[in-house]
Amino acid sequence: MRENLHFVDRLHRDLGTVRWAEPAQIRAVARRRSRRTALLAATAVLAVVSGAGYAAAGRPVTPVPPIAATPASTVVPAEIPPEVLLAPSDVPLRTGVRLGESGLGETVRVDPLLESCGRHRGVPSTGPKSRSSRSRTMMRPAVGSPTTPVLTQDVYRLEPRHGRLLFGTVSLLLNACAEWQFTDSVPLAGGTTPTVRIHRWEAPVSGFAGDESVMLRHTSLPPHARAAGTAVDTAPRSEVTMVVRVGDLVTVIATGPDVVEDTGEGTRSAPRLSRTQLETLGRTAARRLCVAADPGC
Repeated sequence: MRENLHFVDRLHRDLGTVRWAEPAQIRAVARRRSRRTALLAATAVLAVVSGAGYAAAGRPVTPVPPIAATPASTVVPAEIPPEVLLAPSDVPLRTGVRLGESGLGETVRVDPLLESCGRHRGVPSTGPKSRSSRSRTMMRPAVGSPTTPVLTQDVYRLEPRHGRLLFGTVSLLLNACAEWQFTDSVPLAGGTTPTVRIHRWEAPVSGFAGDESVMLRHTSLPPHARAAGTAVDTAPRSEVTMVVRVGDLVTVIATGPDVVEDTGEGTRSAPRLSRTQLETLGRTAARRLCVAADPGC
């Protein structure tokens, strides 16, 4: 991805000045708001009971001044309905078990390994905090073996400017981490040996869905033993992550192992998704976001 260097440098500096609230701060604010809401409710009940007592005693009742309502946006983040998530019928692969959860104040995660490369190379890589989130993982049907994920989808509700900054962060990470050598160790001949694995990221397509979108392809080349320089295995691995924004909603869709169509030669052990199918899936995800996004479609 080619970017104007002046724009990238300015965006890098702007992202470096953003400070996201820590989870402990978010929980503390939530506790304070809960206590304040309970106190207001108790005060209102006490006022009603006191007024009723004065009336029963034949004394004049002084009207209780109304309590000013707290704006809804500062009390409870807008919930994300489950209908915004992709359904099994949207995915052109067979799926079985579906796992899901929802949360508040979660950090947006695009690709943890890409974020690790960014931190290693001094690039801002931490995503913003969401107001609310919902996720779903679709598993392959179990056929006598442990199931593996077909895809995982996270949907986050963000402040509008944070959604735009997220795509700027992804752009910076792609520029800094087109290729990254990661040192690890793998079991070999009854022990372990240090290895070097090369990771590569590219964005084959962007702007294919929603208000903003980008497709990230991560390729992990076979690890090599550092001492001998020989390959430990022979199979490169590829995964795809799509980031799509509609209004204040951002979804991150990540494929599981052996789900993306190979770019090179090789036999397929199972049906896989092509780039065209992935783009279609991204557009379907954008349409589903429309029903709950602000502004909508």
